[in-house]
Amino acid sequence: DIVSEENVRVRGRIEGNVATSGSVVIEPHGAVRGEVTADNLILEGELEGRATVARKFELRPTGRMRGDIRAAVVAIAEEAFLQGKVLATERISTAPAVRRAERR
Repeated sequence: DIVSEENVRVRGRIEGNVATSGSVVIEPHGAVRGEVTADNLILEGELEGRATVARKFELRPTGRMRGDIRAAVVAIAEEAFLQGKVLATERISTAPAVRRAERR
């Protein structure tokens, strides 16, 4: 698992959860199998798991999402792949999830 208060950029493969009070960018060749909790998430690669995003979740054309999304704002490109549910809601606090992950 990765826990941070800074921005996180994924260029390789991660099997585990990513929790940050900053932003996460999963690059085109990056992949995460686990939950992502962040302020913002830009998905250009692959995510298999749940995404909880306080502000904006952006699924770019090269992005592949298998899992549920909960975010204040959701943007999905035409060419992107999404298999899961989307819940667009008011701004969410991701701080408790980051603190819980730090305690593990």
